Amino acid sequence: MPRELDGSAPDDPTRSFGIAISRAFDLLRCFSPERPVLGNGDLARMTGLAKSTVSRLAFTLEQLGYLYRLGPNGKYRLGWGVVSLGYPLLTSMALRQLARPEMHALAVRLNVNVNMGTLHRTSVVYVESVRADETSATRPDIGAPRALLSSAIGRALIWSLDEHQRTALLNRASLVHPERHPAQIDQFHDARRMLIARGFCLSVGETRRGYSAVAVPMRVVPHEEPIAFNCASADHRIRKSRMVDEIGPALVAMVRALEMRLGT
Repeated sequence: MPRELDGSAPDDPTRSFGIAISRAFDLLRCFSPERPVLGNGDLARMTGLAKSTVSRLAFTLEQLGYLYRLGPNGKYRLGWGVVSLGYPLLTSMALRQLARPEMHALAVRLNVNVNMGTLHRTSVVYVESVRADETSATRPDIGAPRALLSSAIGRALIWSLDEHQRTALLNRASLVHPERHPAQIDQFHDARRMLIARGFCLSVGETRRGYSAVAVPMRVVPHEEPIAFNCASADHRIRKSRMVDEIGPALVAMVRALEMRLGT
């Protein structure tokens, strides 16, 4: 049948979309630090897929090493194959190697965590993370997701996009979390004003009580993924005034220095 007669546009990208692959990734995304072990019933409930479909997909992912079956209970955790997928990307990302010493120096000087993040769907994902105190358990790991609109780094990333990309992302975010979206728009526009005036934006207690962060978007080479950095702390003794007057400007200086070295 000619493409024009089957109900889709000649260049309709949805014709190339692999539903089975999408469903397999839906299963993998169900696992989290709060839900590290899940059974087929859990996965069916969380994805809305039929149990027979979940069983088939989970078995396939197990055989490929992306899920691991935990003995007789038949439940799964993520397999180490998931980690191996990210390794080539992380090792080929020259910015991580370039930025890490600067991030570490800033973390030690200011006694904060310093993170580098980019966008994944409607979340932020950390691609590098450095903490001042390496014995602390509060450092998020590489790959840790963060909220988009309620985090400083999420807002910085969105405002680094062009208008078309930004509108599309905000539309997707409003569909994923319709109950949160209206309340977060004011803070989102406040972030833009602060980015223009100071070069960074701020979040205080929005993602977690007592947790503060400032974030700076980075100018990147065209067609590369957006990148932003944040300085974050769960220390209640760090006042908002210090985040604004000292930590924010120091992060801006670090990011601008990296841009100079990269020539962006």
